Amino acid sequence: MSVDHFWRRLPGQAVDACSPEELGELVPRSRDVRYDRLVAAGLALGVRQTAVLMELALTENGLHPDPAARLPVYGGTRADRGDAGGAGGRGDTGDRGDAGEHGDAGMLVLRPEQVAAAFTFLRDSALGELVRQQDTVLARRVAQLGSEPPWSESWAARVVHDLRELRDFFAVAAAAGDAIIVRESE
Repeated sequence: MSVDHFWRRLPGQAVDACSPEELGELVPRSRDVRYDRLVAAGLALGVRQTAVLMELALTENGLHPDPAARLPVYGGTRADRGDAGGAGGRGDTGDRGDAGEHGDAGMLVLRPEQVAAAFTFLRDSALGELVRQQDTVLARRVAQLGSEPPWSESWAARVVHDLRELRDFFAVAAAAGDAIIVRESE
């Protein structure tokens, strides 16, 4: 489970003005020297080893049938399909796609209205309770991935921490009317 997962805020209109390649240059990759500066400026967020667990905690409990539950981690429209801008990119709730030539599983674009919906979902969710309810599912996933150490309270605390940071990141983006680009690198 050595996946790095990055979120990058940018002005909402930028998704229409930038090509997929230009959007890709705006989003950090593993070991990117720009990452610390972007985080300090509140423009980027990244997690290591917890993205898939965050997604499971948000979507696998049956308590939240809200489609917005799928938006924060793996939602949006694939930027490299050229449909990030325009009507074709709106309303898609997720298409992770295959890894590209540089190890990217693709970039996903969340438009400002999707960012707002994702934030509302995160704000209204008891994130710690969602993780607690999915303890067995999360433990099984960690075991399937061969991660060390096995699922534990420290894993749970880390997932809750990362979900709270994601909620706060989306709050700022939603308030600013920003879009968010998501990149998963392996």
